[in-house]
Amino acid sequence: MELASLLIVAIIIATLALALLKRFELTPLLVLGNLAIFFVMLMPFTSELAVFGDLAFQPSDLQSGTDIYTLFTSMFIHGSFLHVIGNMLFLFFLGSPLEARIGKRRFAIVYFTAGITGTLLAAIYYYALGLNINIFMVGASGAISGTVGTLFALYPRDEIPMFVGPLFLPRVPVWLAGLSWFLLSVILVSVTASNVSWQAHLGGFMAGLVLGLAFARRVEEARKKEEAPRDYSKLEALAATPQLRSALESIKDESNKDVRKVWLEYFAEHSTCPICGGKMKYRKDRFVCQCGKEVEIW
Repeated sequence: MELASLLIVAIIIATLALALLKRFELTPLLVLGNLAIFFVMLMPFTSELAVFGDLAFQPSDLQSGTDIYTLFTSMFIHGSFLHVIGNMLFLFFLGSPLEARIGKRRFAIVYFTAGITGTLLAAIYYYALGLNINIFMVGASGAISGTVGTLFALYPRDEIPMFVGPLFLPRVPVWLAGLSWFLLSVILVSVTASNVSWQAHLGGFMAGLVLGLAFARRVEEARKKEEAPRDYSKLEALAATPQLRSALESIKDESNKDVRKVWLEYFAEHSTCPICGGKMKYRKDRFVCQCGKEVEIW
C-alpha cells in the first residue's frame, strides 16, 4: 500500500477514534477528516491513481471478493476540490441538524450504512447493464444522501439551512429540501451525461429513509422524554449547603436548557452522596454515585 494511502487510513482511524469521545460530534470530525484526506491527495508524493487503487471501490471487487474494505474507505476519498467542498458543505448543513436530533450513534449508523448501500447499488447497476466494472467509485455522496432520507422520514416539517444551487437559504422545510435534493441529485443527474453516480445517491437516500422509519418510534419516545417536565424537588435531599440550595433555585428558575445543564453539572460536582458521602455525577437527568445510589429527576 502507498505511503499516502497509509496516511489516509491513519486519518480515518483517528477521525473515528475521536468520535468515540463524548465531547466531540461526529459530523464536524467527518468534515475535518475528509478535508485532511483531500489535502494528503494534493501532496507531491501522492499518486492519485495509486491511492484510488488502494482505497477506492471498484464494482469488480465484488466479483473477485478482494478489497471489500474499500466500500468503507471510498467514502473518505474525493476526486476534485469541487467534489470534496460540495460534499462537505452538504454534510455540515444536513448532518449537524440530524446528529443533534437523533444522537451520534444513530447518525453514524445512518451515515455509514447509507454510504455502503449507495455504493453497492451503483455497483449492481454497472453489473446489470454490462458497464465498466473497473471504474473507481469515490466520495461521501451516498452517505450524505442517507442523512437526507432520514431527515425526510423523521422531521419533514422542521426547517434547516440548505444550499439550492449557488443560493444559501437559512430556513428551508426538510420536505422541500429533500424533494429539491432528490430532483437535482437523482432525477436531473440520471438524464444528463455526468460521471456523478445517481445510483449511489438513490441507494443512500433509500437506506436513510428506511433507517429513519425504523428509528421513528424510539426517536419519538426520546423527544417526549426530552420535553417532559423534570421534578427538581428530588434534588432537595442533596442540597445540604446554602450554595447548593441557591444552585437548586437557579435550576428550577432557568428556562434555557443549556444554562440549566451547567447548573445541574455544578450541583452534582458540589453535592455528596447521602449513602456513602462520595461525589455525585450528573448523567442525562440522573445523579449517580459509584456506590450505586441514583437520583432521577424525571
